[in-house]
Amino acid sequence: MKTKYYIGLDVHKETTTYAVRDRLGNVVAEGETATIYEELYPKLKPYLSSSQIGLESTSYYYCLYQRFLKNGYPVKVANTVQMRGLINKNDKLDSRHLAELLRLGNYPTAYVPDEMIQKLRNLVHMRHNLMEEKTRCNVRIQMLLDRNGVAMPPYKAFCKKWKSSLNTYLGSGNVSPDFRYAYDHYMFLDWKEKQLEQEIMGYVKTNWSKEYELLQTIDGFGPILSCYLISEICPIARFMSKRKLRRYAGVVPVFHESAGKTGRGYLPKSSSRGLLRWALIQAANAVSRTESRLGDYYRKKHKQKKSTNIAKVAVASSLCDIIYEVLTTSKPYITN
Repeated sequence: MKTKYYIGLDVHKETTTYAVRDRLGNVVAEGETATIYEELYPKLKPYLSSSQIGLESTSYYYCLYQRFLKNGYPVKVANTVQMRGLINKNDKLDSRHLAELLRLGNYPTAYVPDEMIQKLRNLVHMRHNLMEEKTRCNVRIQMLLDRNGVAMPPYKAFCKKWKSSLNTYLGSGNVSPDFRYAYDHYMFLDWKEKQLEQEIMGYVKTNWSKEYELLQTIDGFGPILSCYLISEICPIARFMSKRKLRRYAGVVPVFHESAGKTGRGYLPKSSSRGLLRWALIQAANAVSRTESRLGDYYRKKHKQKKSTNIAKVAVASSLCDIIYEVLTTSKPYITN
């Protein structure tokens, strides 16, 4: 059946603006409803039997996307990076523009993960948020120790010897209430992080056991970082080449060139996956301390560029290539 109508949806938390165009580009219907499928469906029902639907990718699109998809309607999500220069910050015009792009066949489609991957992403993001909150709490605790004049041994915070000295201070009876609350909050976050890590690893072992084992054969990747990779990369078949994966991860510098002059390279943080890049840099940091081939490559880059960050990004880019090879061939990585 040929498509007769093209429906553009500009989705927000409370309301969704819709516009319907016919084959000739005429706007045959438009309006605004609550961002609820049951309220949007009656407005669009006369056109849905032979239509294409396009949504703008926002924080609130996923529920509507899933409902349309489960009911058998063809739906696409716009790639906001490619749409950035086309959006007018006007809901009515945006919904019309989305419908027009669908009609012309120029709709910049974004990848939308299935429900299993989306659940894993949610768990990984929650774990990462807990870890960041732990870091902030750690800084707060050390600030309170300094403020109260408590001398701690020169060890990494919350290692075994450091905690032994901290327990001595906690048992002294001179602990301020704010420090006690900060310490209790840190211990709660630590407990919840460990609990969540077990849930994440159990979920990954159940659904991606092969990928989970393969990724851990690569230098620098342990159980948790492997879960980060699976949540952000799988299925690997959606990447046509190693370069596509490197671009997606944001570990290939971008250069501005104008009038014969090339500007300094930078990492495209706004158009790449932040947690994937973070996991790769963490693995590169671990690899830099080893005597492996990648460790030697890091030291070579560090000597050439005299920059730790540039060397880590170079190793992270190489790790991307290795990950692509391991997942596409289903063969473990063998260190030479």
